[in-house]
Amino acid sequence: MNTIAVFFNPHIAPAHTLANEIITWTANRGWGSNAWPISDGLNDKVWQDADYIVTLGGDGSILRAAHLAAPHGIPLLGINLGRVGFLTESTPETWRAALSQVMAGRYWIEERMMLHVVARREGKVLAQAEALNDVVTGRGARAQVVHLHVHIDGGRLATYVADGLIVATPTGSTAYALAAGGPILPPQLRNILLVPVAPHLSMERPLVLDEGVTVNLTVAGRRPAVLTVDGAVQAELQADDEVIVAASKHLARFARVQERAYFYKTLLSRLSPRDGDSDG
Repeated sequence: MNTIAVFFNPHIAPAHTLANEIITWTANRGWGSNAWPISDGLNDKVWQDADYIVTLGGDGSILRAAHLAAPHGIPLLGINLGRVGFLTESTPETWRAALSQVMAGRYWIEERMMLHVVARREGKVLAQAEALNDVVTGRGARAQVVHLHVHIDGGRLATYVADGLIVATPTGSTAYALAAGGPILPPQLRNILLVPVAPHLSMERPLVLDEGVTVNLTVAGRRPAVLTVDGAVQAELQADDEVIVAASKHLARFARVQERAYFYKTLLSRLSPRDGDSDG
Protein backbone atom coordinates (compact mmCIF):
# COMPACT_ATOMS: atom_id res chain seq x y z
CA MET A 1 0.00 0.00 0.00
CA ASN A 2 1.36 3.40 -0.97
CA THR A 3 1.27 6.24 1.54
CA ILE A 4 0.85 9.98 1.03
CA ALA A 5 1.89 12.62 3.56
CA VAL A 6 -0.21 15.76 3.21
CA PHE A 7 1.78 18.82 4.22
CA PHE A 8 -0.49 21.88 4.60
CA ASN A 9 -0.10 25.56 5.42
CA PRO A 10 -2.25 26.23 8.51
CA HIS A 11 -2.32 29.96 7.74
CA ILE A 12 -4.33 29.41 4.55
CA ALA A 13 -7.99 28.99 5.49
CA PRO A 14 -9.05 26.11 3.18
CA ALA A 15 -5.82 24.10 3.58
CA HIS A 16 -6.79 22.02 6.62
CA THR A 17 -10.21 21.20 5.18
CA LEU A 18 -8.68 20.17 1.87
CA ALA A 19 -6.05 18.06 3.68
CA ASN A 20 -8.81 16.07 5.40
CA GLU A 21 -10.67 15.71 2.12
CA ILE A 22 -7.56 14.29 0.43
CA ILE A 23 -6.97 11.86 3.31
CA THR A 24 -10.53 10.52 3.06
CA TRP A 25 -10.38 10.33 -0.74
CA THR A 26 -7.08 8.43 -0.85
CA ALA A 27 -8.09 6.10 1.99
CA ASN A 28 -11.22 5.13 0.05
CA ARG A 29 -8.93 4.08 -2.79
CA GLY A 30 -6.69 1.94 -0.64
CA TRP A 31 -3.86 4.38 0.02
CA GLY A 32 -2.60 5.32 3.45
CA SER A 33 -2.31 9.00 4.30
CA ASN A 34 -1.79 11.44 7.12
CA ALA A 35 -1.54 15.21 7.45
CA TRP A 36 0.85 17.59 9.17
CA PRO A 37 0.80 21.39 9.39
CA ILE A 38 3.86 23.02 7.85
CA SER A 39 4.72 24.73 11.12
CA ASP A 40 5.30 21.34 12.78
CA GLY A 41 7.81 20.05 10.24
CA LEU A 42 7.80 16.32 9.61
CA ASN A 43 9.07 13.60 11.90
CA ASP A 44 11.15 10.51 11.18
CA LYS A 45 8.08 8.32 10.78
CA VAL A 46 7.03 10.29 7.71
CA TRP A 47 10.30 9.52 5.95
CA GLN A 48 9.93 5.84 6.79
CA ASP A 49 6.33 5.62 5.57
CA ALA A 50 5.67 8.23 2.87
CA ASP A 51 5.99 7.46 -0.84
CA TYR A 52 4.81 10.93 -1.85
CA ILE A 53 4.32 14.29 -0.15
CA VAL A 54 1.38 16.45 -1.19
CA THR A 55 1.77 20.13 -0.28
CA LEU A 56 -1.17 22.48 0.15
CA GLY A 57 -0.13 26.12 -0.07
CA GLY A 58 1.98 28.24 -2.38
CA ASP A 59 5.59 28.06 -3.47
CA GLY A 60 6.72 28.88 0.07
CA SER A 61 5.07 25.69 1.30
CA ILE A 62 6.83 23.67 -1.39
CA LEU A 63 10.18 25.24 -0.54
CA ARG A 64 9.77 24.20 3.09
CA ALA A 65 8.71 20.69 2.10
CA ALA A 66 11.55 20.36 -0.40
CA HIS A 67 14.14 21.18 2.26
CA LEU A 68 12.79 18.34 4.38
CA ALA A 69 12.10 15.80 1.63
CA ALA A 70 15.19 16.17 -0.59
CA PRO A 71 17.61 14.22 1.65
CA HIS A 72 15.14 11.32 1.59
CA GLY A 73 14.38 11.44 -2.15
CA ILE A 74 10.62 11.65 -1.65
CA PRO A 75 8.73 13.26 -4.58
CA LEU A 76 6.48 16.28 -4.01
CA LEU A 77 3.12 17.02 -5.58
CA GLY A 78 2.08 20.63 -5.02
CA ILE A 79 -1.53 21.82 -4.96
CA ASN A 80 -1.56 25.59 -5.35
CA LEU A 81 -3.40 27.57 -2.70
CA GLY A 82 -1.10 30.58 -3.08
CA ARG A 83 -0.89 33.44 -5.57
CA VAL A 84 1.78 32.37 -8.07
CA GLY A 85 2.55 28.67 -7.74
CA PHE A 86 5.47 28.22 -10.14
CA LEU A 87 6.39 24.96 -8.43
CA THR A 88 2.94 23.49 -7.93
CA GLU A 89 1.37 20.86 -10.16
CA SER A 90 -2.33 21.16 -9.50
CA THR A 91 -5.13 23.40 -8.21
CA PRO A 92 -7.97 22.83 -5.72
CA GLU A 93 -10.19 22.12 -8.74
CA THR A 94 -7.92 19.53 -10.40
CA TRP A 95 -6.20 17.69 -7.53
CA ARG A 96 -8.32 14.53 -7.91
CA ALA A 97 -7.26 14.11 -11.53
CA ALA A 98 -3.60 14.70 -10.64
CA LEU A 99 -3.60 12.29 -7.71
CA SER A 100 -5.46 9.68 -9.77
CA GLN A 101 -2.67 9.77 -12.34
CA VAL A 102 -0.02 9.45 -9.65
CA MET A 103 -1.88 6.53 -8.07
CA ALA A 104 -2.05 4.87 -11.49
CA GLY A 105 1.67 5.39 -12.10
CA ARG A 106 1.08 7.83 -14.96
CA TYR A 107 3.57 10.50 -13.95
CA TRP A 108 7.22 11.41 -14.36
CA ILE A 109 9.83 12.64 -11.90
CA GLU A 110 11.41 16.04 -12.38
CA GLU A 111 14.68 16.59 -10.52
CA ARG A 112 15.84 20.11 -9.66
CA MET A 113 19.25 21.08 -8.38
CA MET A 114 19.70 22.69 -4.98
CA LEU A 115 22.48 24.74 -3.40
CA HIS A 116 24.43 24.17 -0.21
CA VAL A 117 25.55 27.28 1.67
CA VAL A 118 27.89 27.69 4.62
CA ALA A 119 28.56 30.99 6.42
CA ARG A 120 31.83 31.23 8.40
CA ARG A 121 33.39 33.70 10.80
CA GLU A 122 37.09 33.24 11.56
CA GLY A 123 36.82 29.64 10.40
CA LYS A 124 33.81 28.79 12.56
CA VAL A 125 30.44 27.90 11.06
CA LEU A 126 27.76 30.55 11.63
CA ALA A 127 25.05 28.83 9.61
CA GLN A 128 24.54 26.26 6.91
CA ALA A 129 21.47 25.42 4.84
CA GLU A 130 20.11 24.04 1.58
CA ALA A 131 18.39 26.25 -1.00
CA LEU A 132 16.01 25.34 -3.78
CA ASN A 133 15.57 28.96 -4.94
CA ASP A 134 18.41 31.19 -3.83
CA VAL A 135 21.03 32.38 -1.40
CA VAL A 136 21.03 36.16 -0.89
CA THR A 137 23.70 38.21 0.83
CA GLY A 138 22.31 41.71 1.18
CA ARG A 139 21.68 44.80 3.23
CA GLY A 140 18.49 43.54 4.86
CA ALA A 141 16.43 46.40 6.30
CA ARG A 142 19.39 48.79 6.43
CA ALA A 143 19.47 51.74 4.03
CA GLN A 144 23.06 51.03 3.01
CA VAL A 145 24.74 49.15 0.22
CA VAL A 146 26.98 46.20 1.03
CA HIS A 147 30.47 45.51 -0.29
CA LEU A 148 31.11 41.91 -1.31
CA HIS A 149 34.36 40.43 -2.63
CA VAL A 150 33.44 37.49 -4.86
CA HIS A 151 35.70 34.62 -5.93
CA ILE A 152 34.81 31.75 -8.26
CA ASP A 153 36.76 28.54 -7.62
CA GLY A 154 39.35 30.60 -5.78
CA GLY A 155 39.83 33.15 -8.56
CA ARG A 156 38.77 36.74 -8.01
CA LEU A 157 35.67 37.78 -9.95
CA ALA A 158 34.69 41.25 -8.71
CA THR A 159 33.78 43.43 -5.77
CA TYR A 160 30.08 44.17 -5.78
CA VAL A 161 28.75 47.38 -4.24
CA ALA A 162 25.02 46.76 -4.22
CA ASP A 163 21.89 46.15 -2.20
CA GLY A 164 22.86 42.51 -2.37
CA LEU A 165 23.96 39.56 -4.47
CA ILE A 166 21.68 36.66 -5.38
CA VAL A 167 23.14 33.20 -5.96
CA ALA A 168 20.28 31.23 -7.52
CA THR A 169 19.39 27.88 -9.03
CA PRO A 170 17.44 27.60 -12.30
CA THR A 171 14.37 27.16 -10.08
CA GLY A 172 15.22 30.44 -8.35
CA SER A 173 15.65 32.23 -11.67
CA THR A 174 11.88 32.89 -11.67
CA ALA A 175 11.90 34.22 -8.09
CA TYR A 176 13.91 37.13 -6.62
CA ALA A 177 16.52 36.83 -9.37
CA LEU A 178 13.89 37.56 -12.01
CA ALA A 179 12.72 40.67 -10.14
CA ALA A 180 16.35 41.84 -10.01
CA GLY A 181 16.74 41.56 -13.79
CA GLY A 182 18.21 38.07 -14.12
CA PRO A 183 17.55 35.64 -16.98
CA ILE A 184 14.98 32.85 -16.83
CA LEU A 185 16.56 29.38 -16.87
CA PRO A 186 14.58 26.17 -17.54
CA PRO A 187 14.47 24.01 -14.41
CA GLN A 188 16.25 21.03 -15.96
CA LEU A 189 19.48 23.02 -16.33
CA ARG A 190 22.33 22.54 -13.86
CA ASN A 191 23.70 26.05 -13.50
CA ILE A 192 24.34 28.58 -10.77
CA LEU A 193 23.13 32.12 -11.42
CA LEU A 194 24.73 35.30 -9.99
CA VAL A 195 22.51 38.40 -10.02
CA PRO A 196 23.44 41.69 -8.31
CA VAL A 197 20.63 43.70 -6.72
CA ALA A 198 20.76 47.42 -7.56
CA PRO A 199 24.55 47.53 -8.12
CA HIS A 200 26.30 50.89 -7.74
CA LEU A 201 29.38 51.58 -9.89
CA SER A 202 30.15 47.86 -10.06
CA MET A 203 29.46 44.94 -12.39
CA GLU A 204 25.74 44.92 -13.13
CA ARG A 205 25.37 42.02 -15.54
CA PRO A 206 24.07 38.67 -14.26
CA LEU A 207 26.33 35.66 -14.76
CA VAL A 208 25.42 32.04 -15.50
CA LEU A 209 27.99 29.67 -13.99
CA ASP A 210 28.66 25.96 -14.27
CA GLU A 211 27.09 23.64 -11.71
CA GLY A 212 30.47 22.50 -10.44
CA VAL A 213 31.85 25.87 -9.30
CA THR A 214 32.18 27.17 -5.76
CA VAL A 215 31.15 30.77 -5.13
CA ASN A 216 32.89 32.50 -2.23
CA LEU A 217 31.61 35.86 -0.94
CA THR A 218 33.42 37.92 1.68
CA VAL A 219 31.81 40.88 3.42
CA ALA A 220 34.12 43.88 2.97
CA GLY A 221 34.28 47.16 4.86
CA ARG A 222 32.40 48.10 7.99
CA ARG A 223 28.87 47.67 6.69
CA PRO A 224 27.15 44.49 7.92
CA ALA A 225 25.04 42.20 5.75
CA VAL A 226 22.27 39.65 6.15
CA LEU A 227 22.29 36.11 4.77
CA THR A 228 18.95 34.68 3.67
CA VAL A 229 18.27 31.27 2.16
CA ASP A 230 14.99 30.78 0.29
CA GLY A 231 13.72 33.91 2.00
CA ALA A 232 14.57 32.86 5.56
CA VAL A 233 17.22 34.78 7.52
CA GLN A 234 20.15 32.53 8.44
CA ALA A 235 22.78 34.89 9.85
CA GLU A 236 23.79 38.49 10.49
CA LEU A 237 27.15 39.01 8.83
CA GLN A 238 29.99 41.41 9.62
CA ALA A 239 33.29 42.38 8.02
CA ASP A 240 35.41 39.43 6.81
CA ASP A 241 32.62 36.87 7.24
CA GLU A 242 32.50 34.39 4.36
CA VAL A 243 29.60 32.80 2.51
CA ILE A 244 30.45 29.70 0.47
CA VAL A 245 27.89 28.42 -2.03
CA ALA A 246 28.08 25.27 -4.17
CA ALA A 247 25.72 22.74 -5.70
CA SER A 248 24.11 20.49 -3.12
CA LYS A 249 24.40 16.71 -3.21
CA HIS A 250 20.60 16.65 -2.78
CA LEU A 251 17.98 17.14 -5.48
CA ALA A 252 14.39 18.24 -5.07
CA ARG A 253 12.09 15.72 -6.76
CA PHE A 254 8.64 16.55 -8.12
CA ALA A 255 5.93 14.18 -9.33
CA ARG A 256 4.64 15.68 -12.59
CA VAL A 257 1.53 14.73 -14.54
CA GLN A 258 1.76 17.61 -17.01
CA GLU A 259 3.63 17.30 -20.30
CA ARG A 260 7.40 17.67 -20.06
CA ALA A 261 7.34 21.07 -21.75
CA TYR A 262 4.92 22.40 -19.12
CA PHE A 263 7.40 24.97 -17.80
CA TYR A 264 7.00 27.40 -20.69
CA LYS A 265 3.21 27.31 -20.57
CA THR A 266 3.31 27.83 -16.81
CA LEU A 267 5.80 30.67 -17.21
CA LEU A 268 3.58 32.59 -19.62
CA SER A 269 0.46 32.10 -17.52
CA ARG A 270 2.15 33.11 -14.26
CA LEU A 271 3.82 36.20 -15.70
CA SER A 272 0.67 37.53 -17.36
CA PRO A 273 -1.04 40.30 -15.34
CA ARG A 274 -4.19 39.09 -13.60
CA ASP A 275 -6.49 39.86 -10.68
CA GLY A 276 -5.46 43.49 -10.70
CA ASP A 277 -1.73 42.81 -10.89
CA SER A 278 0.15 45.58 -12.69
CA ASP A 279 2.47 45.00 -15.62
CA GLY A 280 5.38 45.80 -13.30
